[in-house]
Amino acid sequence: MKTKPLAGLAAAMALGAHAQQPSPPPSLAFAPLETIVVTAARAPQRAGDALRDVTVITRDEIERAGPVSLNELLQRVAQAEFRGTGGPGQPAGLFLRGANAGHTLVLIDGMRVSSATVGTTSIENLPLEMIESIEVVKGPLSSLYGPDAIGGVVQIFTRASAKPRFFASTGFGTDSELNGAAGFTAVEGNTTVSFTAGGRRVDAASATNERAWCHDPDRDPYENAFANAQVVSRQMNGETITLSGFVSQGKARFDGCPDASGRFADDLNKQTLTGARLSSFMFFAPWWSSRFTVGEGRDELDIQGNDPARFETRQFQASWLNEFGTKLGTVMAGLETLRQEVLSPTAFTQTRRDTNSGFLAIKESWRGQRLEASVRRDEDDQFGGRNTGTVSYGAAWPGVGYLVFTEGRGFRAPTFFDLYAPSSDFYVPNPDLRPEWSDSTEIGVRSDPKSPWPWRLTWFDNRIEDLITYTYPTMENVRRARIKGVEASVEGAAWGVALKASGTFQRPRDEDTGFLLQGRAERFGRVEASRRFGKWSVSGGVTASSERFDSANEAPGSRLPGYAIADAAVRYAADKSWTLELTAANLFDKRYEHAVGYDAPRRGFLLSVRFTGP
Repeated sequence: MKTKPLAGLAAAMALGAHAQQPSPPPSLAFAPLETIVVTAARAPQRAGDALRDVTVITRDEIERAGPVSLNELLQRVAQAEFRGTGGPGQPAGLFLRGANAGHTLVLIDGMRVSSATVGTTSIENLPLEMIESIEVVKGPLSSLYGPDAIGGVVQIFTRASAKPRFFASTGFGTDSELNGAAGFTAVEGNTTVSFTAGGRRVDAASATNERAWCHDPDRDPYENAFANAQVVSRQMNGETITLSGFVSQGKARFDGCPDASGRFADDLNKQTLTGARLSSFMFFAPWWSSRFTVGEGRDELDIQGNDPARFETRQFQASWLNEFGTKLGTVMAGLETLRQEVLSPTAFTQTRRDTNSGFLAIKESWRGQRLEASVRRDEDDQFGGRNTGTVSYGAAWPGVGYLVFTEGRGFRAPTFFDLYAPSSDFYVPNPDLRPEWSDSTEIGVRSDPKSPWPWRLTWFDNRIEDLITYTYPTMENVRRARIKGVEASVEGAAWGVALKASGTFQRPRDEDTGFLLQGRAERFGRVEASRRFGKWSVSGGVTASSERFDSANEAPGSRLPGYAIADAAVRYAADKSWTLELTAANLFDKRYEHAVGYDAPRRGFLLSVRFTGP
């Protein structure tokens, strides 16, 4: 299939302007006070300069979230949808602007840690206490990050700091929940060391309900333990070396089907996510910076019960990125390699895939205008070569704000599970699947960053060919899918109350049948408010969604009714170091589902005590 040409790329290369300075190292230890994002352009830039729609979730917003999972937090703050199969620790997949869960690339400190078999990241086993901040970039990013970034990128930064600190927290809540975490950052000369560890246990209610294929009314407790570390060393020659790693292990009970005697087994998912990364950053010249990174991510899943199985995958990854300040603007050239391996004893007919890539990107600003463009070539040893590209152009709109246009082309290869998994009564692999292709267009308008009421409005049109969808008992290429819609957000303050509102109105459809894509709603959004009273602060919000269908053909039995759930938080800051917080999720105990037969979390409270000090 031929790639769509990128209009304007030739014009971008012909632009003449002053020489640009390469970006500083993407390390928390060197970030300035203003908000810096690295995911949108794959290099540090001020959030106000980013042409792509970027949402930054800070540590303070994470702490105010209360007894929720990472996917619920992303739904609240970043207008993401998700399909979850129960409460804490149960599997969940993210949808950004209507794209499939496999179209969202999740990175942890720049590393892929997704399962190479199913192609998604187990976000249910990434605890919020492990996270310092999150950046969510929506829209086509395949030309910067390769396959799996059709819908966007979620990058998670584990806890680390530039300055010495010590922190600790503990919380107790509904369903006998108990959690705790502690960490520190130490600075000695030119070396900074950060470390965090913690755990959580919750005696959650049954993940399933009466609509499930197999329903066991017993409780399904969840346990998690994690640790992460980062060492940043600044060498005498100006080189900055960063070594980081993390491990997170979750143990979740789930409702399997009974055996021949009618007895339910004590089913358990034990999943371990690990990652390690070594990177080097250096200025070879005032106009040339270089970053070399090598790392590995692992996903190990051990299923115990009536149908035991084990899946273990490894992703070795390396990249060499160079930024050059030129008269054309800041140019980035990169080479990458990714090796995905299936290591588990579960039989797959193929167990390794290598992808070698090269990409070129340019950033330029002049007279209130900004251009970002990138092209990429991925050589996959199973599907051959693929070309992708994206161009974004922004210009000041006097009296209104800033206007941005983006056009992008992306692709995603079928996963090992799609193609080569062992057959069962419920699943048969399809080795004839074709890669998915996407063409995406976005037009956005946003206010001036200094506006007292910052707002953003984005129209998007995402067209996907050969969309891969499960149709019992196998995976199939849906010929055409199209997701178009409008996303809006606004925030500000009135009468001492901070206000935020966001909403998405979309049409996520199979173009051939006219049916809604599985699990996607046509309308969803959130409103929230907060206010401070001296040492006290209170906040509350409502998250709502219209109906969805948990099937590809809108089967009546798969209808998931719309819902609206409320949350609230009260915080008392005793001093600069100690805070006490009571948070509530699903405050009015609304019963609803994200997947047929799986109850979403019911009402939950969490009382937390936190200490942060030098």
